[in-house]
Amino acid sequence: MPIYLSNRQRALPINEIALKRRLGRLLRELGLAGAELSVSLVGDEEMRALNRRYRRRDRPANVLSFPQGEGGFRGGPPRALGDVVVSTETLLRETGEPGWAGFSAGDLLYFHLVHGLTHLLGYDHERGPAEAARQEAETGRLWGLIRHSL
Repeated sequence: MPIYLSNRQRALPINEIALKRRLGRLLRELGLAGAELSVSLVGDEEMRALNRRYRRRDRPANVLSFPQGEGGFRGGPPRALGDVVVSTETLLRETGEPGWAGFSAGDLLYFHLVHGLTHLLGYDHERGPAEAARQEAETGRLWGLIRHSL
């Protein structure tokens, strides 16, 4: 279960070994021990360029996901799940926002990684309220699994 990590940011110190270990534990829990996952940690400038190019939104996002299969994962583990990209500069700003009170930068990093992973699994909150509720529930479930190891 290879987890490829590209840490191209300087805003947040990262324990890369711990990050890979926690994500590996989560993939095993999901029955995806053989799947590949790519994670990139970037700054706002790179995230803004990605968001502009792929979503036509000219601003940084906290997380973007790029599934490797059509429609994401649903029904048999793919070899490569896809890519999750997180802007650490954006998540550091979010730590000061009311909705994230009590979340450390590390908590938010893992929360956004989990949220991005749900997109790779085929969930998409932009498809409407029912799908948003399903994705929120799965994000909460997976967040519960990973946060115990923080």
